[in-house]
Amino acid sequence: GLWVNGPQWPTGEYCQLLDELGPVKHVVVPCNALEHKAPTAAFVKKYSTASVWISPGQYGPFGSCGLDLKSCRMGYHVDGVLPVGDPRNTADVPMPPWINEFDMRTLYVNLPENAGPVSESAFLHKATNTLITTDAVVYVPDSPPPILRTYFDDEIVSEPSFWPKSVLQAVFLPLRQQHQTQEDSSEASSSRDQEQWPGYDAIQGRLIRAPILRAFADARSPDSVRTWVKSIPSMGRFDRILTAHFASPIAAPADNFLDAFAYLEGPTDDPPISCQDWALLDSLNSFIGDNKLGAPVKFDFKAGCRPP
Repeated sequence: GLWVNGPQWPTGEYCQLLDELGPVKHVVVPCNALEHKAPTAAFVKKYSTASVWISPGQYGPFGSCGLDLKSCRMGYHVDGVLPVGDPRNTADVPMPPWINEFDMRTLYVNLPENAGPVSESAFLHKATNTLITTDAVVYVPDSPPPILRTYFDDEIVSEPSFWPKSVLQAVFLPLRQQHQTQEDSSEASSSRDQEQWPGYDAIQGRLIRAPILRAFADARSPDSVRTWVKSIPSMGRFDRILTAHFASPIAAPADNFLDAFAYLEGPTDDPPISCQDWALLDSLNSFIGDNKLGAPVKFDFKAGCRPP
């Protein structure tokens, strides 16, 4: 049977593709971000015989659940709550039926000043040496995925600025643009302006932690995130990573995963994001702090950034 992590809305096309692979036996809600749990109730209704396991700390309009099953009020049946940390260190906690095929490590941060907890579970599929994450890391490719052409006209997607602008807005970096004069190679030499997007150039083509999570989550609880990140390789060897955003799967071993979080160990300019490109997220954190809308920032998430 199928193990479905972070299910999408059960449209006819999606369900047909799943059903061609086999029966849905297990459903997992791997984090508590709204966009990743919104379709779960409809999906579980469609596949009502599947077991359902969710990450802890659910809150908001799609249900609530703490650290155990007794606290769950999700509006659909839940068979269990994924344990925090290393499941081998949790005594008397029910384990999912797929535990022999997937190992897992769950991040859980609950700061009283925040609206609710932050949680994400990462899984290692032992048979294929594959790390399965949701938001932990991203890899931004150098061109838009073909599926975007089903939403936008080819002319729009083919514009040189379309993909850089889409990426920057998704990761909350400013749409800062530079113009560089480039000499044409024609006999009658002339110059032309070439658009450049420094924020996009800094993060494209590498495995990174999304800047918005680095600024909002990691800056408020760096120790918890650091502990979770270091626990991932202890599950075993992996040579590729599945993620929920941008390109996936990604050919990347544990060293690449750890490098994406190197800033937690001290200042680094990798990825080489300019200090001025952190300005938007920095100002949002200042607004949150000044108005007491969330937990205070404890860690300089942009330390080591490149000066203008």
